Amino acid sequence: MEPLTDFINQLSSYTGIFMLMLSTFLIGYFSAWGMQRAKYAKILRKLNKKSIFAKESGETKDIDVIFSEIKPKIIEVVKEAQEELELQRESEETVEAKSAKEIAEKARTSYISYTHSKPKLNFDHFGQADTNNREDLTKINGIGPYIEEKLNEIGIYNFRQISRFKNEDIRMLTELIDFFPGRIERDDWVGQAEELND
Repeated sequence: MEPLTDFINQLSSYTGIFMLMLSTFLIGYFSAWGMQRAKYAKILRKLNKKSIFAKESGETKDIDVIFSEIKPKIIEVVKEAQEELELQRESEETVEAKSAKEIAEKARTSYISYTHSKPKLNFDHFGQADTNNREDLTKINGIGPYIEEKLNEIGIYNFRQISRFKNEDIRMLTELIDFFPGRIERDDWVGQAEELND
């Protein structure tokens, strides 16, 4: 019998706590609702007094009339803003839609026109190669697809060539591919190429 009385006592205490929380919630909810209603009622009274005063002096219109006159202008402004956002979104999408190939082609064109007066590499130091001897130069840390493409345009296709670079070749190559000075040495292209060439 004791477990049943314990259960009933616990249930009654939980019920009391629940009722206390519910009453607190309801008091807070209805008092906030009443305050908001009183606040808006006060604002409406002020607006009505102003509109009554304005009607007596013949200056302004009723609030409904004002809103009905402003509403089409609001709709027009919203439509213009939506059209402007849509145009902006479309222009951003077209910029993003340009493929990497188009960007690389544009960069290559500016590179080719820019390098006409630049010095030529001395291939006697590190050897000649062509597309038949081509290797994946992106395996070298610091060479991405774009730099690999630039190297191929110059005539550098494999690890054997890079492993034979001298300081003079590195300086010229840095200038030819518009690379950051000292970056080839820092990334140790020559050392990496030697390891990959083995």
